Amino acid sequence: MSEGLKITVTLEPEVEDFVRAEVERGPFNSASDYVEDLIRERRERALARRKLDAELQKGIDDIEAGRVMSIDEAFDSVYEELGWKHHTR
Repeated sequence: MSEGLKITVTLEPEVEDFVRAEVERGPFNSASDYVEDLIRERRERALARRKLDAELQKGIDDIEAGRVMSIDEAFDSVYEELGWKHHTR
């Protein structure tokens, strides 16, 4: 693995104490590992949010284009796709 970007961060004393405590009680070898893990989690959440926003936009686009179905049609489609028998209405 290549050497990563080195960044120096100055923390307020309370935040520094918190980070040190987290490193001591957690699975992290250093403050750097802890901060990198936080950034990785934040990145993953941001990527998941972008994916969700894109999927929601697809749904909005479908609605605006009239590509919709009733709830009954939706359930019928799901039951059929799963090969389940469903109750008649």
